[in-house]
Amino acid sequence: MFELESENSDGHMGNGMVAGQARSFKKTRLARRKGRRELRRRKLDIIKGVRQNSIPMERVYEGPTAETLAKLTADPLIRFKKQNILNDQQIWAFRRIRRTVQIITDGTQMRLSRYTDVVVQTSRSEGEMESDYEIRLKDHYCAWAEQMMPAGLPLGPVLDVIIDELSLSAVDRKRGKRKGWAKVTLQAALDLYSNVSRPINRDK
Repeated sequence: MFELESENSDGHMGNGMVAGQARSFKKTRLARRKGRRELRRRKLDIIKGVRQNSIPMERVYEGPTAETLAKLTADPLIRFKKQNILNDQQIWAFRRIRRTVQIITDGTQMRLSRYTDVVVQTSRSEGEMESDYEIRLKDHYCAWAEQMMPAGLPLGPVLDVIIDELSLSAVDRKRGKRKGWAKVTLQAALDLYSNVSRPINRDK
């Protein structure tokens, strides 16, 4: 038989412990258990948080940064058309000049032209032939460039706008000219390109 502890008349338990002390010990024990449970819960929360943070989340593209936007510039042709700086014929000349320079400078391989046997530089690989269109573009460009100086028009500032995409005001400052000089020069150069039709004879 189990012997039950009984409280004496003087307030002592059967094992010699005072009733108040027993109740105090029980509260302390419960408080410790509660504290241990709370500590375990906090540790689990920390572990869960670390695991969630370690999972790579899908990156949402928010667009270019302010620094990137500041570096981006629109195609000068778009600006010139919106501002009515160039007419349709001048825009046509602008595009052809830009395309010709790309054809000339876009490659490093040397090959023979099928018509003249003159070594030219193109972006085409070995075995590919230079098209008639590319030849006409380069002939037109060379004829135009040759007539720029006699017409009193510098080639460099025009290519600054067409190839390097500098603004007209930036070209004015770069060349130390008054405001509007680059605009007039560009317009005159493009008009000259449209009027030049004499092909260059590569055999000369």
